[in-house]
Amino acid sequence: MATKNDTEKKPAETKKKASTKSTKNSQTSSKGSKKKNSKLGKVLTSIISILVVLLAVAWFLGGKPYVEIGAEGITIVQTEDPIIYHIPEFIRGEYPPVTDYSETSVSTKDTAETAPAAVVPASTASASGKSGSGTKGSFAGDLGYAEDDPLFFGNPTDAVADTKSNTNYLMIKPQYTLSYNTETLCPNWAAWHLDTSNMGPADRMDDFRPDTDLPEGWYGVKKADYQYNAYGFDRGHVCPSADRTTTKEDNSMTFLMTNMVPQSPDNNRIIWMHFENFERELANAGNEVYIIAGPNGTGGTSGKGTFDSIPIKLKSGEVLQMNVPATTWKVVLVIPAGTGDMGRVNKKDAYTIAINVPNQMGMQKTGDWEQYLTSVDEIEALTGYDFFELLPDDIEDALEAAVYVRK
Repeated sequence: MATKNDTEKKPAETKKKASTKSTKNSQTSSKGSKKKNSKLGKVLTSIISILVVLLAVAWFLGGKPYVEIGAEGITIVQTEDPIIYHIPEFIRGEYPPVTDYSETSVSTKDTAETAPAAVVPASTASASGKSGSGTKGSFAGDLGYAEDDPLFFGNPTDAVADTKSNTNYLMIKPQYTLSYNTETLCPNWAAWHLDTSNMGPADRMDDFRPDTDLPEGWYGVKKADYQYNAYGFDRGHVCPSADRTTTKEDNSMTFLMTNMVPQSPDNNRIIWMHFENFERELANAGNEVYIIAGPNGTGGTSGKGTFDSIPIKLKSGEVLQMNVPATTWKVVLVIPAGTGDMGRVNKKDAYTIAINVPNQMGMQKTGDWEQYLTSVDEIEALTGYDFFELLPDDIEDALEAAVYVRK
């Protein structure tokens, strides 16, 4: 016979069993939840890891870019030559290029001994040094250019399309004109005219290639010859890609290697680029702009060091030396858009802008392109060239002596 105490114990035991069962169910449910969360976490971790690897590969192959935020907006800047551009060359066995580093000059000492051959224009041989109005100096190579032609106001070195003039060889293209130098393997200068008709919807072509217009037997610099991973210099446009975007062909022509000089990334991607943007602002504001630009001197600094030249070893074993400039200069003549350009260049409405930028890293830390403003006269003294020599002497003298002040 059950006692009262036994009767009271049974419900308690039942409750205890139920509680134990509930606890076990709860623990089982908790373990199941943990397993699910663990699996989900592993999946998410795997996905994130794969994305990180893919992004790292894309970043590496794409030239290790970073984002720069400035007055022009957001710009993606590549810090190295994108490897992905060299895949066809790699397949053909042309990349990386064969290089004998023992013949590389890596010092700026004794640069006078390694400096490229000077280009001495005929016009600077005159007693006056100026040649405007047709009464002084030499006009060899200056005349016969139509309005809006890059050389309408004069040929700064009297360059000619004669193979005997291999250090001052004239190359005329529909998009720009240049003087090429086979000893430096770079242009002495490039000249172009800029207005709103030159800017359109065409994309950047990025088709760097040798210039097939060079005379037979002359070496045509290749994209891979810049050897970015070893020397760290950009293939710097003289006539900018963005100044020729009316058609794809126009833009493509700016990627000929005769239009390139070795530029330090901070020069090319910051100071030089910002000044190019300013030139286009001038054109969009109702002006037309005559521009001449080029390299000067020997010895530039990149993120890889200081170099006087970049060696190019040919299959024959011969080693050519592409000059690395000490500075890059630019001379700009600005006049209101219209016709009759020669008659409209006067002391009131026209003005010049000249800059000379060190081919070094870190120059932007002390300011933008305005810190490198100088006069056209100073660029003439630096290079030995004679700019805008077809202008009347009094106007040429006034424009070339002035140092631009940005408003």
